[in-house]
Amino acid sequence: MILADETWSAVIVPVTLLLLYSASAWLMLRSASNRRLEPYAWILCLGAIGVHSDAIFDVMRAVGPFSIGLREAISLLAWTLAVLACLIALERQYRVLAAILLWSAALGAAATGDGHKYRVDAVPAWELSAHILLSMAAAALLFAAAVTASMLVLLDRRLRARRIAKLPHQLPPMDVLEKVMFRLIGSGFALLTLSLFTGFVFVTNLFEQHLVHKTVLSLMAWVVFAILLIGRVRYGWRGRFAVRLTLAGFVLLALAYFGSKFVLEYIFGRQWG
Repeated sequence: MILADETWSAVIVPVTLLLLYSASAWLMLRSASNRRLEPYAWILCLGAIGVHSDAIFDVMRAVGPFSIGLREAISLLAWTLAVLACLIALERQYRVLAAILLWSAALGAAATGDGHKYRVDAVPAWELSAHILLSMAAAALLFAAAVTASMLVLLDRRLRARRIAKLPHQLPPMDVLEKVMFRLIGSGFALLTLSLFTGFVFVTNLFEQHLVHKTVLSLMAWVVFAILLIGRVRYGWRGRFAVRLTLAGFVLLALAYFGSKFVLEYIFGRQWG
């Protein structure tokens, strides 16, 4: 029985989530031009989130001490992306962006597993849990902003090459996408600020050797997004320059959390929340 439960968690759940999210992404994309597919898209999407939520709660349920490792962090980010995709998909013109986020969630959900168990003294306090959740929410919003920036790059290149006829007809206009990008950046920046604040207040070893790279890279990402938002408000920054800053900021943030986590766990064999 125990072996069967482990097999379910380690293999069947990730595969199920991958299939559900992928199918919901495809239907969500098609529903932008075919309203009859919309109910099926929502059923699959919400069903995937339900299964994913149960899997995450199984990992984090208080059956013993735990810490959020790289796989758990990726799975949690995937869940956050899926929820964000549902909110974005409420507007039909943003279904392409929602579908991309769902496909990204499908890949991330493949990391869902049993979780790692540690000693009792490794259990994170609620303050650290809040810091982690804020970090995941900020990463999801800024990932969506980076996806939107990539879509703007695609549209810009097609327009410059005068291949307008080959543009996906489901995509909204560039100015609308740009506004969405900055809304996502603004929301993500606010959560990133809260995440950094809770980190400085509650994480006592933030500048120790094994965490200093994460801290510095996170601060660099925060500065990039702060400059971008100030430039947008004061000087009207937009276009390719804004897109480049958006992508640069997200790369720094991804390196800060997931890059540092990978090096720390798989190279140095250490853990942090």
